[in-house]
Amino acid sequence: MKLFINVSNLRFGGGKTVGMNIVDYYLNNIKIEKIILVAPSGCGYEVFLKKNRKIKIIFFPEIFNKSFFKLVSNYIVLPFLSVVYSCNFILSLGNIAFPSLKRQFVLIHQPYLAYPESIVWHRIRVNDLSFYKTIKQMLFFIRINLRYAKYIGVQTETMKERISKLYNIPNNNVFVIPNAVSFTSKLFLGGSITENSKSIRLLFLSKYYPHKNFEILLDVGKEVKKRGLPISFTVTINENENIGGKKFLEEVAKFELENVIINIGNVDLKAIPKTYEEHDGLFLPTLLESFSGTYIEAMYFNKPIFTSNLDFAKDVCKDVAFYFNPLDVDDILTVISEAFSQPELISSKIGLGKECIQNTKSWNDIGGYIDNNILNI
Repeated sequence: MKLFINVSNLRFGGGKTVGMNIVDYYLNNIKIEKIILVAPSGCGYEVFLKKNRKIKIIFFPEIFNKSFFKLVSNYIVLPFLSVVYSCNFILSLGNIAFPSLKRQFVLIHQPYLAYPESIVWHRIRVNDLSFYKTIKQMLFFIRINLRYAKYIGVQTETMKERISKLYNIPNNNVFVIPNAVSFTSKLFLGGSITENSKSIRLLFLSKYYPHKNFEILLDVGKEVKKRGLPISFTVTINENENIGGKKFLEEVAKFELENVIINIGNVDLKAIPKTYEEHDGLFLPTLLESFSGTYIEAMYFNKPIFTSNLDFAKDVCKDVAFYFNPLDVDDILTVISEAFSQPELISSKIGLGKECIQNTKSWNDIGGYIDNNILNI
């Protein structure tokens, strides 16, 4: 079988991780004779050129991310390439399907598509009208192209239920393709570092996006400082990536919260194990997610999870996490403080996380699921 894999929209973050791992699986799949990969240039996909001769990569320059060229690539370039290379099946792994007579699978990562009722919409409309217009245009583009996909993939049962209902897609045409842990070696950490320390250090491992709810951390930080609580939060923002991240860090400096909210910049994949080891838990007050691999990373590294009491989080974390209202400063601090006053409860939650990880599918499992249920090979 010849596969046409489109990852041109997956340039960073969790989406790129999914794309890289699925491509790697098919490079090692003996049932696949040839892979045509369409990828963004300069985003790390070049590594596949050294791994296997059965892959041909067509790199899209950065200009293809612009609105006009996105239309050109989706309606002219990608259909043309899929015909020229005569592939048997198309895997579009970055939200957007394109016109083709071949069977096509599209993987949806975009949480905004499934939560039209979220408070995030009001927030970005008021605070960042430009981003609001951009995301609305993107979602329209995703929706109108869904008709080109025979199969649709999402990452949780919650997303499957929401997408099926919102867009009248038959349930049996939507498949759950979860994330897997992307680390190849086990790192068994002890319990919480806090057992031998008076301070609590929580890791907010994310790039800046409006739906991640970084802004609540400013109010949390002010309250931590006011009460003199031994809690700090590490954020991982590159201030040059976008206006929102830069503005957030400026607010941290303005209110003199640098000792409570500590920015270490973007964390390289190789540095993630050490970063988790230096912290006492994961903090994620997000308002929208399609999955979030940080949840299973925290379980993998034996760290407690503190996150939003919302459906997407409960779908992935179940009884493993400590949940709070992501818009309520008092509730956030109460949940964190009460959890760390009960070391046995934290150990219990970490134990549940270990059990959850043991039942988590590997990338080979996920690739095999796609083979059996979608590609039929």
